[in-house]
Amino acid sequence: MNCGGGTPTFRLLDAYVGWDVGSAENRQNLTGLEDPEGVRLAQLVPGAVDPTVVSAYIPPPLLAPGCGPCQWYLATPVPPAPRLLRRNSCPGQWLPVWDLACDPQRLVEPVAMAARGHQVAVADAGAHTVWMWNRGGQQLMAVIRIPQPGPVAFAPWGELLVTSLMVRAPSGSQTRVWTIQRFDLTGEPRGRLQATAPADEEIERIAVSSDCAIWLVTRTSEGALQLWRATRDDTQFHQVGLDDLMKAFKPTGLVATSPLGFCLEESGTDGLPLTHCFSWYGRPLPEQEIQRPLPPARHLQGQLLTQAIDSGIPRCRWHRVRVEADVPPGTTVSIAISTSETETPVAQGDPAEEPTWQDFPAGLPHPDDWQVGPNGSLDFLSDQPPGRFLFLRLRLTGDGRATPVVRRIQLDFPRVTSLEFLPPVYREQPEAEDFTERFLALFDASIAEVDRAIERVPALLDPDGVPDDVLPWLSGFLDVAFDQAWDAERRRAILRAVPDLYRRRGTVAGLAQAIQLIFDVTPAIQELAADRQWGALGAQTRLGTVRLFGKARARFRLGSSALCTAPLRSFGDPDTDPLTAQSHRFRVLVPPGRVFDPAERTRLERLVASQKPAHTVASIRLGGDGFVVGNWSAVGVDTVFRALPPPVLGTNVRLGRMSVLWHGPRGRRTGMTPGLTTIVGVTPIT
Repeated sequence: MNCGGGTPTFRLLDAYVGWDVGSAENRQNLTGLEDPEGVRLAQLVPGAVDPTVVSAYIPPPLLAPGCGPCQWYLATPVPPAPRLLRRNSCPGQWLPVWDLACDPQRLVEPVAMAARGHQVAVADAGAHTVWMWNRGGQQLMAVIRIPQPGPVAFAPWGELLVTSLMVRAPSGSQTRVWTIQRFDLTGEPRGRLQATAPADEEIERIAVSSDCAIWLVTRTSEGALQLWRATRDDTQFHQVGLDDLMKAFKPTGLVATSPLGFCLEESGTDGLPLTHCFSWYGRPLPEQEIQRPLPPARHLQGQLLTQAIDSGIPRCRWHRVRVEADVPPGTTVSIAISTSETETPVAQGDPAEEPTWQDFPAGLPHPDDWQVGPNGSLDFLSDQPPGRFLFLRLRLTGDGRATPVVRRIQLDFPRVTSLEFLPPVYREQPEAEDFTERFLALFDASIAEVDRAIERVPALLDPDGVPDDVLPWLSGFLDVAFDQAWDAERRRAILRAVPDLYRRRGTVAGLAQAIQLIFDVTPAIQELAADRQWGALGAQTRLGTVRLFGKARARFRLGSSALCTAPLRSFGDPDTDPLTAQSHRFRVLVPPGRVFDPAERTRLERLVASQKPAHTVASIRLGGDGFVVGNWSAVGVDTVFRALPPPVLGTNVRLGRMSVLWHGPRGRRTGMTPGLTTIVGVTPIT
């Protein structure tokens, strides 16, 4: 018999609900219990960061990006001879900043450099000097004497920050202390930075972000990198992570570094990314020779033991365990469960021998009572006896660098399967009932996954609820072609309006809405057939409301039309002119507030062609800043009321046709004044 009245439910273990760990002894070598990204093996050095990610935002000391998109500076180490190299294009070669005849030969042992705009600074430990040049190395700006200079960085407020190593010997013991000194761009000292550098840490890099925060990259005695941040008003640096680094800096294009060299990712001529690798002397290298640094070292094993998880159901039959996790190669995730009717079960004997886990607690229930999930399985059924409480054990293993990440564990209870819909004969024997439930649970799990996918369909089709990368797939599903010039917000707005656009497609309102969504302009759309200048006298016709035109005014007819009063037309039936004139034609009028370049006009024409009915002919008029008077002038689209320009008489100007009489020296400057006697065109549109 199923418990719980046949209503299945579940219990979650994650960062939002909690992992029910209890005391700290139940968690060993694990971190991320409060992180929604998941639980993982802890690092051997807390706060260590990945060197590859750090180099992508703050380059190594001897390498610095210049002011151009592909400009880099490189200070070569010794031996053989130190040089300052520059690369101005991608792809491009590294060339000396000074040619052989103009080389000042000042560098002895460069240890760090920095660049900002056209300013370059090099810290030279061999010369105990910091050299500062302008114009990309062509003009020497300052010479700063420092005993042991280290990493340097230009600050946006017009200073150069220089780190230096000082050795103190209090009470006969030497202490290495890093200081950060400030200099203006002429080399004059401005004192020390208020924030003190982290103690017992070697400063490897220094940088200043656009928000004027100072960043340090330090190396611990174990060789791990750590990140520190401080503002100009702080008295000490605070340790931060990679997420803060990626928010403060833009990627430089540096994708790999090693003792042999480095790799830069740049855009090729076809727009695809290309990777170029160089040695620390500026010579090209094959990409496979650059061995990227290893990520921070982690523990090899970690374990989490939960407290008693209460189902609230006496003798509950726990049904299923599902784990959401990422398991890279070389790592494992092991789940074990045990049930009990009491919250504090008594140990029932000696723990089982597990040599690889002897340093970890065995858990409250007896080790022999644990049911370990199948190897590599993240979804399995419970084979435990009925019990109100459940204990769970999570074990993670890694190779010292990679780690599995467990985001969530779902515990389903009580056991409810499709066996309830079968005749009672399948429940007569306990063994047969248990086997049938387990067998049917395989199919129930697959059906449940399909049901959940169907339930999630509205969320998958929600433009506001999916990431930016899913928008192209969603547009293809809805048969909407995206323009590459549209940003994510415009694409979401278009997808939100798709149901309304499909209902109104081919109508004036639908076309106006599409233009408004894409070009942020409200057009005026004229259906020319509705403006036919034909009228007929009848019972419902009132003089003054229509204009009467005879057939002789529609097209030229011999013997009945006056010259210059009717157009010559060589097509169509003259008798159907009142019905066919301007039929299936419309005009799109765009106000002058929006400036369209040729590419945008082309996109507007394509949009109109895709949204209009196939049998219609469209014309587009883009508003300007002039005033066009004609039979179809549109006020607000191609009309601007303003003062008349002064006349300029010349050899090609004829009074009455190409000039306007201006007011006298004391006259009023007035433009057009609409009134009772002013008629703009024949059918103005406002």
